[in-house]
Amino acid sequence: MYDTIVTPAEVVVVGAGMVAHRFVESLLSRAQTPLHVTVIGDEGRRPYDRIALAGIAAGGAAGDLELDRSVFDDFRVRFLADDRALRIDRAARTVMTRSRVVVPYDTLVLATGSYAPRLAIEGADLPGCFSDRTLDDVEALARFAAHRRRALGRRLRAAVIGSGSQGAEIVAALQGVASTRVEHSETRVSRLVPEESGAVAALRFDDGETEAVDLVVLSAHPRPRDELARNANLQVAERGGVVIDDRCTTSDPHILAIGEVAHFEGRCVARVAPGYAMAEVAATRILGGHAAFPGFDRPFDGSFPSTRTTGHGGPAAGEESTAVIVIGELAESGMLRPAWTRIAEGVG
Repeated sequence: MYDTIVTPAEVVVVGAGMVAHRFVESLLSRAQTPLHVTVIGDEGRRPYDRIALAGIAAGGAAGDLELDRSVFDDFRVRFLADDRALRIDRAARTVMTRSRVVVPYDTLVLATGSYAPRLAIEGADLPGCFSDRTLDDVEALARFAAHRRRALGRRLRAAVIGSGSQGAEIVAALQGVASTRVEHSETRVSRLVPEESGAVAALRFDDGETEAVDLVVLSAHPRPRDELARNANLQVAERGGVVIDDRCTTSDPHILAIGEVAHFEGRCVARVAPGYAMAEVAATRILGGHAAFPGFDRPFDGSFPSTRTTGHGGPAAGEESTAVIVIGELAESGMLRPAWTRIAEGVG
């Protein structure tokens, strides 16, 4: 008599941010059959808490932001760091990466998040100008600010340009820096003016006025990173975002999209709490369960099997919990940040 051989399901996740991490955690914790998960991330880091980047500006260590390592250390997970996904072959069900690795999938999950578009300001690439999107960005900003403050021997003047929300929080956390907010959509900055060393030294406005600065944070409103989906001829909304249904399924039944890249009921939302809800729904559907994303403005009722979670304000390892996703102003206020805007109830 021969033993039955069960072929593991191959799940590929493009993106290695907070939502991707939550999806993999949920999938692995509830899987009852063999599976392999390949995660493709274009940063050379493991997933970290992007919401808490201001902590790095305040002098915190990068390791403090890292999410639970045990998720990607699981023997069922292969993590391809610093290797961007370049092409989806929907017919062959494969993803090709920048290093020319070809990864086959049974189910593909797009968790590519969003990006900050380049603001059309002359001088935006001068030394002393920084984005606020990644841990590398904020570490470079903090190093520059510390060096600049020592060189000048005084409090620095910083400007946050753009409508993004994170830049102001990061600058406020810097030591010895006074900041001013410049909404690019309302007060037009015509160019950034360098000093003799080449670093940014002033803002010049359309009316000819100038304002002295020592560093600038460009904080553009994020846009969904949907180019991979566009190139694969998936349905993409006119203003951006991969169109999904309430099961997080795209126009290809073998491809799901979750988080900031997902376009649902006419919009994308750059918030982590709905992304976590989508991650739970996607994991539940892949595991054969029934779950539906309720929308960006309605709370997820947690109607899926209980999961095991660790770290970042959740239950201790091995404890059972029922996840309740909090969506809306409370989740975005920072009041729930220690728990990733996710509350665990019924522990024990």
